[in-house]
Amino acid sequence: MRTRVARVWLLLSAVTLVSAALGATDGFEPSELVTAGVLVIAAVKARFILRDFMDVRAAPAWLRYGTDAWLTVLLAACLILYPR
Repeated sequence: MRTRVARVWLLLSAVTLVSAALGATDGFEPSELVTAGVLVIAAVKARFILRDFMDVRAAPAWLRYGTDAWLTVLLAACLILYPR
């Protein structure tokens, strides 16, 4: 694991397994806490993908902050609109 991309790929793979296990813990009963956890994990994964695989890390500051703001708004909207 010498390159950053390889380490991020390994981290993304591990987090995918964690989110799959987290989603499978409640069976078929919907859980707000599990859903929120899986959505937060998905947002973190999306940030890693944007930064490391789409080269936003080397982009201008306005694009880095813009993608972070977009992910934050998207996550907040998903959490707010989730039916209770």
